[in-house]
Amino acid sequence: MALTTYEELKSSIADYLNRSDLTSVIPDFVTLCEADMNRTLRIREMSMRTRGTIKGQYLKLPPDFLGMRNIELITDPITPLKYLNMQNLDLHRVSNATGKPIYYSIMQNNLEFAPVPDSSTEYTIEIVYYRKIEPLSDSNTSNHILDSHPDAYLMGSLMQSAPYLVQDERIPIWSGRYEQIKEQIKTSDENAKFSGSTPNITFNPF
Repeated sequence: MALTTYEELKSSIADYLNRSDLTSVIPDFVTLCEADMNRTLRIREMSMRTRGTIKGQYLKLPPDFLGMRNIELITDPITPLKYLNMQNLDLHRVSNATGKPIYYSIMQNNLEFAPVPDSSTEYTIEIVYYRKIEPLSDSNTSNHILDSHPDAYLMGSLMQSAPYLVQDERIPIWSGRYEQIKEQIKTSDENAKFSGSTPNITFNPF
């Protein structure tokens, strides 16, 4: 069976489980699999590049943000920003002092900068970040992970089915294969980095 769309994935899960009465819950297994992959995978297919304008102390992160890869000001020359935790960022912020940002931290769903940019100056910032996996649905039938790693989706969804079906004996089987696939994905991703491969990145506004 082909495994290139959401419908094909759901059908394959039902076939592996040999069940025809799980139509309403199989989407939940897929959603739980996606949640796990968002927590555990950081690979090139999840990379996104975007630009925004800094107009103050804070800038809202993209809604699909998972983790930072690179961040810099588009100046001449380029100004890379250094990460500091919130406590250390506060130490580098002088009361009422403004200027070109040098440091950043992440506060909830926002980037926070120090020094705080002057209100009359706008800086363009570019980030490369890891994005959340675009959820599969009836209206979104495929994504970059299903295209490249359908076996991860299948085994991850089967692993999520076992507790629901009270089939604890199957958890080690599905989980073992799922974790093996994820490790293979990570290894392949690392090898591609060292071979000089470039992530497929598109530009989006914040």
